[in-house]
Amino acid sequence: MDLNKSGSVEETIFTNKVNGIRAAYNVADRKIIVSHIGELDQDKVNTISTLVETQMEYLGVSKSAIKKIFNIVIETLQNICIHGEKDNNGYQLTYFIIGKHLNEFTIFSGNIVNTTVAEKLNKRLNSIKSLSDSDLKKQYMDVLSNGELSSKGGAGLGFLTIALKSNNNLDFDFEILNKEYSLFSLQSKVLG
Repeated sequence: MDLNKSGSVEETIFTNKVNGIRAAYNVADRKIIVSHIGELDQDKVNTISTLVETQMEYLGVSKSAIKKIFNIVIETLQNICIHGEKDNNGYQLTYFIIGKHLNEFTIFSGNIVNTTVAEKLNKRLNSIKSLSDSDLKKQYMDVLSNGELSSKGGAGLGFLTIALKSNNNLDFDFEILNKEYSLFSLQSKVLG
């Protein structure tokens, strides 16, 4: 997809979101480490996760921070692959960007979700954000030991894992694209 030309309202909103992130990291003390815009499948998940690990090692990031970032990357990309929708034109509008500012890494992601899914996600993520560290760990362990698989194969561990690995330093929003779909954006931070 050419981010300099947009056609639909969905593409315009998506493009504005990605360009906003790029602009925020186009300054002296910030830089984009990894960026992927467009369709996402398992092969691309594998390629991106390998690239992230290589980049983090090259930057001299500690092993413990690499492990946290890698876990967030895998969960984020898997969520997009499994739950991302296509727009009305049949495109899977997704983005995945890692930005670095000083010793902090921010993982940005976005994908299209059905409006009813957006409402459930909003409720779920607000619930996770409201948890204390100990309650977050307890809920993670409860889901890990008792979790039942959803119709798409997940047990609900993805967002809990992201919250745990980022010390619950996550943010999210939903931008309405049309009656059917919203752009779900997630961002989490890890100190390197």
